[in-house]
Amino acid sequence: MKIIVLLRSILFNIVFYPIFAIYIILMLPIAYFASQQFVFKYVYRPCTIYLLCCLKYICNVKYEIEDKQNLDYIKNHTPLIIGCNHQSAWETFVFALLFNELSIVIKKELLGIPIAGTYFHRLGCIPIDRSTPVRAIKSLLHSGEMAVARNQNILIFPNGTRSVDDAHTEYKSGIYALYKHLNTAVVPVHVNSGKCWSRRSFVKYPGKIELKFKKPIEPGLNKGEFFNEFCKNMEN
Repeated sequence: MKIIVLLRSILFNIVFYPIFAIYIILMLPIAYFASQQFVFKYVYRPCTIYLLCCLKYICNVKYEIEDKQNLDYIKNHTPLIIGCNHQSAWETFVFALLFNELSIVIKKELLGIPIAGTYFHRLGCIPIDRSTPVRAIKSLLHSGEMAVARNQNILIFPNGTRSVDDAHTEYKSGIYALYKHLNTAVVPVHVNSGKCWSRRSFVKYPGKIELKFKKPIEPGLNKGEFFNEFCKNMEN
């Protein structure tokens, strides 16, 4: 079984990454001048579909969305904040299938990656410089206001880096700052993608990834109350 999983993972890398790279390179001249909506629909979403198909048919990695009524809540109450735990690269793609556009909070360093950085910029991502926390929060709040003005939901991964240990994850204060400043609901989302595709792992293990949309946290809570509620939802 371990040999089969390894061989499938090798095949995944052979099939997915070259086609993915060729596609984003070919689309780059168009994306550079295109709108955020165009890049989202014709680059981000097709790459997501291709990734999920490769995972499903090569590595036997499937996924399921749970509590869809809370997903419907997001679509009916845009704009608001989506706070998702971060276990692998998988959840940085899948939201492209669920929404027409998003403002995604990312590390500022990602903008420096050749080609990918251009796409992050064209997608309207919100870069955060974690080396200057005070300035980062001010920038986050300003960008959050602009996203709300564009009627866009904000996707944030408040644990900052990928981790499969939800019980001991420290969530950054940026999500609460947005919640308080924008006076809007936060929908916690829990994903267990790390069990199939863990951080920096070459091997993709077969299984079903569960994406759970939890009950919205309405505005008005203080910081302690907010994080108690958010962490409770992240306990799966």
